[in-house]
Amino acid sequence: MKRISFDRRFVNNAADGLIVGKVHTIRENLEYWTRFEGKELALFYWEDKPYRSRQIVFCVKRLISVETVCGLYDTDSLIKRIAENDGFSSLEEFNEWFKGRNFLGMGILHFSDLRYGSQNEQS
Repeated sequence: MKRISFDRRFVNNAADGLIVGKVHTIRENLEYWTRFEGKELALFYWEDKPYRSRQIVFCVKRLISVETVCGLYDTDSLIKRIAENDGFSSLEEFNEWFKGRNFLGMGILHFSDLRYGSQNEQS
């Protein structure tokens, strides 16, 4: 089973799932992640220092689909919704997390039926 790491701030206090409101994650290498659509992923965080400590698997989720990030950033309200659904408390926090990154080739890994594409957008 493929493992995927998460910052501890996105893990709920009981460490048995993601924080309330985080329904997807944004990752580099869109093409790579599409291979895992429909499959279960083991979500983990690092016990201490990344790559130098134990991986703590806190839940398993099915990757429902992967959506490209490019083209979704056409309105401020949509960007804000993406940030909130990715677990950030503000747009500023989201922008700081992704500061300096190019969204070209990045994907939104969906753990629910939510989509942002203009034809598939759901509330």
